[in-house]
Amino acid sequence: MKKIIAAIDALHFSEEQIETYVYIAREAQGKLTIVLLENLVGQNTPMASVSTFQFDQMIRESLEEQAQLRKENIERIYRACNSYSDDINIQETVSAPLPEVIAASRFADLLLINNNTSFAFLYESNPPHFVKDVLAQAQCPVIVLPDQVPHLRELVFSYNGTFSSMYAIRQFTQLFPGYSDMPVNVVYVAENGHSAIPHENMLKDYMDHHYDEVKYTVLTGEPVPEFLALLIHRKDCLVTYGAYGRSTLSRFFHRSNAESILRTTDIPVFITHP
Repeated sequence: MKKIIAAIDALHFSEEQIETYVYIAREAQGKLTIVLLENLVGQNTPMASVSTFQFDQMIRESLEEQAQLRKENIERIYRACNSYSDDINIQETVSAPLPEVIAASRFADLLLINNNTSFAFLYESNPPHFVKDVLAQAQCPVIVLPDQVPHLRELVFSYNGTFSSMYAIRQFTQLFPGYSDMPVNVVYVAENGHSAIPHENMLKDYMDHHYDEVKYTVLTGEPVPEFLALLIHRKDCLVTYGAYGRSTLSRFFHRSNAESILRTTDIPVFITHP
């Protein structure tokens, strides 16, 4: 049985998130572990207009409120998990969220995370830095999920002939063998005027081994706007991407349009590193 982990902010979550994680874990025929995260760094920002005593008091009150909120939320999570017949494990952590998630991903088959998970206390980017950090450093495949995920009706596999794009397709296929009867759209954006799908015969042979209904779409133009145009109004599909390396976030997102998809659509995105 596969080990599926889901990262949840202990101070900010919804029961709908848990419902989605349970659904995905069932689809992967895996056992779900919920990793509760709480950031202890940078919880408060000093204000020049208050005295040191006032500021210390504000910190104490804020920490007390957060402790109470965390206690109430943990009780909510346990109640929500107990409402399912699934055997859900809950792992409570009180530490820096990113190292906790990365360490947990080393011993997991799949990591689930919401697309707006953030531990910042000021204005955040879209997607949040925490999500981008997880995608760049995760040591297992990741699915980034919107707040509400309808039942999937199609799988969209992005493919550009590289090992990383095929690796993502293969990893997803191995994690979700039950999707063999779901329609698949393999999308190739012709680059540098090459409209022929790279390694087309071998690609089709692989897909025929695993899926009953597969179509192939060749787009022309720039990959980012072409993919956005294809997916912008979709609510019922999942798209896969292969990551291009762990060296820096800029390298990861420079060569992938995954960030634009996460920023402008409400569909699940599956990303993994070779």
